[in-house]
Amino acid sequence: MPKVAVAIPAHNAANSIGEVISQVARFVSPGDIFVVDDGSSDQTDLVARGHGVWLLRHSKKRGKGSALRDAAGKILELDYEAVITLDSDLQHDPAEIPLFIAASGDFDVVIGKRTISVGNMPLHRYLSNSITTRLISMRTGVRIEDSQCGYRLYKTRVLKAVHSDCNHYDYESDLLIKAALAGFRVGFVPIKTIYNDSKSGMRTIDILRFIKVYLRSFF
Repeated sequence: MPKVAVAIPAHNAANSIGEVISQVARFVSPGDIFVVDDGSSDQTDLVARGHGVWLLRHSKKRGKGSALRDAAGKILELDYEAVITLDSDLQHDPAEIPLFIAASGDFDVVIGKRTISVGNMPLHRYLSNSITTRLISMRTGVRIEDSQCGYRLYKTRVLKAVHSDCNHYDYESDLLIKAALAGFRVGFVPIKTIYNDSKSGMRTIDILRFIKVYLRSFF
């Protein structure tokens, strides 16, 4: 089994981060869990620290991409073979971590594949995911099945070879496009489609950021 770190970006997640960490700790030790508190105004940092994980903290909110990049930077300083990223709001089930680890035997990047349909997703998420998934597939020549899922595994060699300076949700699209174009193997594992009471952090500006990333990939 590869040595795996888990990166969890968190913003105002005091009500859920403890449960997420407890569930993740069934599969990796707390010392292999890296939480980035992205400028929370609640007690996210105190709850996370109380679980004995690595904690990085932004004094103000910088964005999900910035949090993931900072976590990756710390993880790459250590002796890990892979990084799993998942959200702090319980929309990603930590019980599925073994699926990603198993698939990493065949792939360099493993992405969770949700059931993408109007019946399983809010309409705006269904439309944005369907469009971006098709565009990235066309751009890279790789069959992408779910381009926006943040539940992922990256081999550390991918993160060493591919860099993104994006600070928001476009970070994940940027990494995916660059990794696929660089010839890294991209695979998918089916996961649960979970939507709780958490509101999506994506906004109209994130669509514009994706367009910028997509067009920039041609140059």
